Amino acid sequence: MKGFRPITNPMLTGAMELMKSSDTIEHREMFVGEMLHAKFLSPVVIDPLPEADENGISKIAKDARIQLPMLTAPDGKHFFMAFTDLDELQKWNKEGGQQIFGFDFADYVGMIRNAKETCNGFVINPYSHNVVLPSEFVEAIAEKNPNIFKEKK
Repeated sequence: MKGFRPITNPMLTGAMELMKSSDTIEHREMFVGEMLHAKFLSPVVIDPLPEADENGISKIAKDARIQLPMLTAPDGKHFFMAFTDLDELQKWNKEGGQQIFGFDFADYVGMIRNAKETCNGFVINPYSHNVVLPSEFVEAIAEKNPNIFKEKK
């Protein structure tokens, strides 16, 4: 695909591993800093499926419905999924062929706000690092970093 750049987050992955092995304030701050600059892969379901144009570029219909699957924790809470790379995404869907979007932290803030009745946050790499970010934590980070929304414009 022309112009496609794979999403990888080696610095974020390293920060998560460091935080898991030694949970200090410095390691948490490093994790948050990397997370704020990361791009994530998220599974989506698009109906109707996008159709490719003559250049092979997929176009989503204006009236398409886009849904994001959520994971349900044992306590019944629901979380959006964020994957640092394709290998991590494939731990969730081993068959492949999954429709995906790339999102950043600000996108997840917006999605959590829009789904506040049903969503409790998001989880990064749920089948390996399993870093759960409750919506309260996400909001606190968003409030401390308002520039993440200005960069999107």
